[in-house]
Parts: sequence; C-alpha cells; structure tokens
Amino acid sequence: MILAMSEPLSLLEWMELLSYLATIIGIPMAIYIFAHQEKKERRIELQEIFDKLMAHYTDIQEKLFEHPELDIHDRPLENFEDQRRQYILYEMVVSLFERSFILLHGEDDPEYKRMWNSWVDYIKQWLVHKNFRDQLPLLMEGEDKDFVSYMSAISGLNLKP
Repeated sequence: MILAMSEPLSLLEWMELLSYLATIIGIPMAIYIFAHQEKKERRIELQEIFDKLMAHYTDIQEKLFEHPELDIHDRPLENFEDQRRQYILYEMVVSLFERSFILLHGEDDPEYKRMWNSWVDYIKQWLVHKNFRDQLPLLMEGEDKDFVSYMSAISGLNLKP
C-alpha cells in the first residue's frame, strides 16, 4: 500500500494500517510480557521450594533443641530409646536431603544451583557426624538411586539403594 498524502485514507486503509501497527508493536510486547511473567512465576516457585525445605530443616533443628540427648553424634547413645529416636531423626534428615536433591540438583538455572550448593553444605555438615555416617548405609535403603549414588560419592562410603 502506497500512501499518497493528497488523498485521505479510507476506513479500510486505516484499519489495515492499525493492524500492521498492532502486529509490529503488539506481538513483541506480548512476548516480552509473557517472558517477564514466566520469569517472575519461576522466581516465586523457587522461593516457595526453598522456604518449604528450610522450614522442614528448621523443624529438625528444633527437635534437636527439644531433645539435646539426641544431638550427640560422635559416640553411640547408651539408651536404646534415644538410639531409636536418633535414627528416626536421621531418617528425617535423609528424606529432606533426598527431596532437596530431587528438586534442586542438576538444574541449569543459576538460582537453583546456588540453592543446591547450600544443601550440599548441610549434607557435608551431617556427614562429619560418626553416628550419622554409621547409619547411612541402612538409611539409603529404598532411596532414589541417583541420590544414593550422589551420597556415596560425597561421603566416600559404598552405599546401595
């Protein structure tokens, strides 16, 4: 369509011109808004994952504060009931580590990698504890095979799912 300045545009020509403008401006703007919204939703989802994992870890820490007799990890506990409760606590810790592994490990997003690295620090802190390490082969039974392989590599123990 060649616009001549001497003739006014007809209604059909105006509508065609506006449709071109809508296409040229509207489509890129819609793509930008969509991508921005997706990024925002991903950030919110990521924060929710992190918050839920941290809330669970905080619950475990609170149990240790409530029961300091279970917070002895460098020698076997004398009381059978305390040993049983400590093992249950270790099951909770392993379950949390497995959940964080499944949700965060291997993601390409730098934010996921950053969060996973903080969980690696928690795992390493727990692996220092003799009682936890001693129970780890039993705790790994039935767990996700990729998680068990990861725990085997990081702990230096021969662990089986």
